[in-house]
Amino acid sequence: YHQGGLTTGAELNRALERVDGEVGRMRLLVEELSLLARLDAGRPLETGEVDLRSLATDVVQDAGVVAPDRAIHLHAPLPVLVTGDRPRLQQVLHNLVGNAIQHTSPGSAIHVAVGRTGSRATIDVVDRGPGIPPEDLARVFDRFWRADPGRGRAHGGSGLGLAIVRAIVHAHHGSVDVRSRAGAGTTVTVTLPVTSPAADTAHVSV
Repeated sequence: YHQGGLTTGAELNRALERVDGEVGRMRLLVEELSLLARLDAGRPLETGEVDLRSLATDVVQDAGVVAPDRAIHLHAPLPVLVTGDRPRLQQVLHNLVGNAIQHTSPGSAIHVAVGRTGSRATIDVVDRGPGIPPEDLARVFDRFWRADPGRGRAHGGSGLGLAIVRAIVHAHHGSVDVRSRAGAGTTVTVTLPVTSPAADTAHVSV
């Protein structure tokens, strides 16, 4: 524009759309880096009682709006209560479900399961996508790392999604594990301490 290369209103509109898109991506990247910096510094999270079944229901419904052509199944037969920061835990599940949608074919179903094993709550996000090569599994939580380096941030994200998942889960004294086989899909399991004793329920396998 400053060099006089945009001579019509249509060209200017297209340029402004691109600028707006880049600003949005930059804002998201700054927010993600800021969150990681706060978590790295050990700053306290908001704490309260969080029902993982309710949280997962909201996330699956949101995903259904964003990707209405995808089959996203939820199995959460009972409430599972943990103590934590609900928006951050919701971000964990949003990132995991979003990853599953992004890295699997449109016809591939995604399964989300919430359960409890003893004193630990579990969340599984399971897809039937191409899987992750064994040599890449150790790097999936690295910051800015992507399985496909040829994908730009416009289509492949910032490369911080799983790093944020791990940081938030660790801040809640939990753990996150990825299991994958080439051609057989990927399962991500988040484990968190439950809030209070309750009747044990078997961990759900999808």
